[in-house]
Amino acid sequence: MKVPALLKNKYVCYALMALAALNVIGYVTVKAWECLALFSLAGYSAHCYCKNVSVAILVALFVANFVFGCGRVKEGFEDAMKGPVEKMTEAAALLESAGGDCASKAKEGDCTADAACEWDDAAQACNDVAAQAAFVANKANCCDGDSWKADLPNDESVACSALGEPSTICAADEDSQ
Repeated sequence: MKVPALLKNKYVCYALMALAALNVIGYVTVKAWECLALFSLAGYSAHCYCKNVSVAILVALFVANFVFGCGRVKEGFEDAMKGPVEKMTEAAALLESAGGDCASKAKEGDCTADAACEWDDAAQACNDVAAQAAFVANKANCCDGDSWKADLPNDESVACSALGEPSTICAADEDSQ
């Protein structure tokens, strides 16, 4: 097989060997043994075919990373797009699920009913924090006429008080908000 002169350069070969070594280290680190075997077999097969180490490394990298997806690149940005309210709601749902699992195990005798109650309490606390995080202190949520709403929980009352005096906030017209 005729190989371009660039792939016969020893410095290009050293650079490709370093890249191959990084890939092998990555496969070993994530314990991707099937990828390591695939990389080795593809490299050996290509080397037997063309007798050029640079080409063999390029073929092995291509086969292992692109054809069979051993790069294992996963997008994780979806979680970063979630705000604190969504994360707290998700945590509350997971706690409720865990509480239900523990309660069913308590009925089977695998754990105590007290543990189920602790999970339920944790889920309720998480729900409370999620609801608190979802509250936005503004005129619509805080005001009832020219004063604060009377039925506001303590934490929401504190958030409304941080806006200022009720006489100035509640009396302001909609355009200034």
